[in-house]
Amino acid sequence: MKQTIISLVVFASMLVGTTPSAQAGGCTDATLKGGYGFFASVNILPAGTPRSVLGVLTFDGKGTFTATLTFNTEGVISHPTDTGPYKVNADCTGQLITSGGTGTVDIVIVDGGKEFYQLRTNPPTILFRFNSAKKQIPDDNSAL
Repeated sequence: MKQTIISLVVFASMLVGTTPSAQAGGCTDATLKGGYGFFASVNILPAGTPRSVLGVLTFDGKGTFTATLTFNTEGVISHPTDTGPYKVNADCTGQLITSGGTGTVDIVIVDGGKEFYQLRTNPPTILFRFNSAKKQIPDDNSAL
């Protein structure tokens, strides 16, 4: 009888929509995995130099990213790359460490990891006018 009651309690909790503990944890580094494409229009202070940036950020799901970029800075095209660590918090915010450890980009993950918004926070002289990154291939969970 005792085992039947326990089984009924477990079954009833499943019916009322109790969230499994794995989902209740929020985001982790593994939330970002695979390639994310983005475009940004940027002003570099103090002169206000315009720059357009097109790029792909690829995350390994374990805390390391690579960036393949195309810059157009006042008509001069360049193709820099970058790699570094990233950290995702349980509340789906996080940070990328860029430029060999000298720069930071704060992020907010949305839509279950299909997209994130980003803001360059160091150096503060690089101002993004628009910047979101979207999953290139929805089921792409490839690692670096």
